[in-house]
Amino acid sequence: MIDIDTNSHCQYNRACVDSQDAINRKWPRRFELLLVIVSLLTALQLLPVKSAHAAAHRLTVLFTNDMHSHLSPHYEIAADGNIREVGGFARLAGAIEEERRRAGYSVLLLDAGDFTAGTLYHTVFSEEALELRLMGALGYDAVTFGNHDFDFYPSGTAGMLRAARSNASSLPQLVIANIRFSKDDHGDDELKKAFSEYPVRNYTVIMRNGLRIGIFGLLGKDAAEDTPFSRPLSFSDPIETARKTVKLLREQEQADFVICLSHGGTNPDNRHSEDEKLAAIAPGIDLIVSGHTHTILHSPIMVGKTVIVSAGSYGTWLGVLDLTIDKGDRVSVAGYRLQKMDESIPENEKIANTIDGFRNIIEQKYLSHFGYHFNQIVAFQPFGGQTIEYTYANPGETGLGNLITDACRYAVEQAEGGRRHIDVAVDVLGCIRSSLYRGDIRVSDVFRTVSLGPVQNGYCGNTIVVVYLTGNDLKNLLEVETSIAPSKKDALLSVSGIRFRYNPNRMIFDRVTSIEIEGDGKRFSPLKKEKLYSVAINSYLANLIDLIGKKSHGILTITPRDETGNPVSDKDKLRLTVTRNGEPLREWVALAEYLSSFPERNGIPTIPERYAKPEGRIIAEASWNPIALLAGGNWLTITAAALFLIAVLVVILLTRRIAARQKPVPKSTSSTPR
Repeated sequence: MIDIDTNSHCQYNRACVDSQDAINRKWPRRFELLLVIVSLLTALQLLPVKSAHAAAHRLTVLFTNDMHSHLSPHYEIAADGNIREVGGFARLAGAIEEERRRAGYSVLLLDAGDFTAGTLYHTVFSEEALELRLMGALGYDAVTFGNHDFDFYPSGTAGMLRAARSNASSLPQLVIANIRFSKDDHGDDELKKAFSEYPVRNYTVIMRNGLRIGIFGLLGKDAAEDTPFSRPLSFSDPIETARKTVKLLREQEQADFVICLSHGGTNPDNRHSEDEKLAAIAPGIDLIVSGHTHTILHSPIMVGKTVIVSAGSYGTWLGVLDLTIDKGDRVSVAGYRLQKMDESIPENEKIANTIDGFRNIIEQKYLSHFGYHFNQIVAFQPFGGQTIEYTYANPGETGLGNLITDACRYAVEQAEGGRRHIDVAVDVLGCIRSSLYRGDIRVSDVFRTVSLGPVQNGYCGNTIVVVYLTGNDLKNLLEVETSIAPSKKDALLSVSGIRFRYNPNRMIFDRVTSIEIEGDGKRFSPLKKEKLYSVAINSYLANLIDLIGKKSHGILTITPRDETGNPVSDKDKLRLTVTRNGEPLREWVALAEYLSSFPERNGIPTIPERYAKPEGRIIAEASWNPIALLAGGNWLTITAAALFLIAVLVVILLTRRIAARQKPVPKSTSSTPR
């Protein structure tokens, strides 16, 4: 039997009741506190916590640059030496579709400018805007302008923008931040209006995968100098413009990621690598898609925190950049590759059919005027020759350059019925846009090789201008090869009717040591300094003659003259243009006619083997021999030599004086009397 203390039990129950009452009284306050804590934790979860897990975003940037109207595939020499077709917008469309399937909605498609000027498709640039319409069909998000997108005068670019709006339901956003319209000259008023209507903006902000992405465009300094037909447009300093735009995007637009579409370019020599300078001097840009120099970057360039990418040219490659981005200012490259647009890439059938339709437009609106067809065979080339890519990598005379300049002299004399002998023809590598390959040469190939030039008399294409230069001015023109081209390879010369030698070790702008001119009898004789020589050049180069003085800091002066020896200016270029039956002679037509003039083999005109390689028109002879360095020198060489001698004399005198001071004083000898 168990005894129970009832009094104790009753006391325990009372204590329990009292304790429960106390708990009941405190519970509402504790519950309220718990609700507050839960609410705070929930609010904190909604805040943008800067952690890798909470803020990491993936972004895939697809990019191209320097497409130059290459809507159809073009040729290249493969590693095995065979010729193959690459590029084309139909293949590009197929590759873009595949990348979008892979990456989902976190994809941007961008282009860094020069989307036009390079093939027959650009001949209807101002009326049809074929390039921009196709870029809209492919889903480009943003595109900037390159220098060649202004090759058709401000009015031509304005027409392109209007044509694009009229003929396409979807178009890319065009961005350029450093373009400046003239306040005094009304020559760009039409373009200013078209910019507003399109509209073209300084920058755009696009949302992708939770990121605010600011994108702006720039035209680089070198590219701005190569816009001879854009006047009165001008372009402000790209670095200063970038600084202001980045600040605006970061602070006002609250951009998480900033992309610059820069038509400035990169260069193995950092001193001339504009986009690397841009990244270093204008911080805050996360990604630069670089155009203008046609650089193929198989690995991105890193400058500080800025990633720089470039995909060559002509749509041969599609750049693919996978990024991981957090809003804590960390960007990492998760993947990078350039995908070759070769036969392994399936074409988008709809885009391919659209391009076929565009070809019919070219036939009707352009080629029929000149009596040619798009795929018409004009000649056969039995050799491979030097490619443009090889020439940029190994500067010097080329067989192709010789062919083109010979064609200019030939066609001018034919067009004028032999009225005058053309002494010299000159072209620059920047105006030779493509190579000719072994096999049939078609009209489309000929045009692509020398495709530059604005509209004149209703049709585009460089015309041929004949100016007269004194022997002294002709030497100055040749100094472009020796002193400007080493740092600006598109200034490399091709010549006809002339051969010259130079010493690359001589004083800059005075390196040409001998010049010979081919006369009527195909015999060469030394250049005469005061004699006037007829020089055939294309209209693009004619508009850049002033740039030679600028690049040489005024040392190389060239005064173009007419047949009577009177100086001429830009307004005289029209009367100096070679015409036939009132039609300006275009450079591509001159080349087609010259190719057609060769003797036939198997029923087709065949290009002579002499054009397979250089033939000694431009010869470099490096020497440190004092006579070779000074002989026939101009004032610059004489001045430099005089300063060098003075410096040597000063060093000798100072050395002697120092030696005299340091010479010990002989001790005196004296005898002590005893």
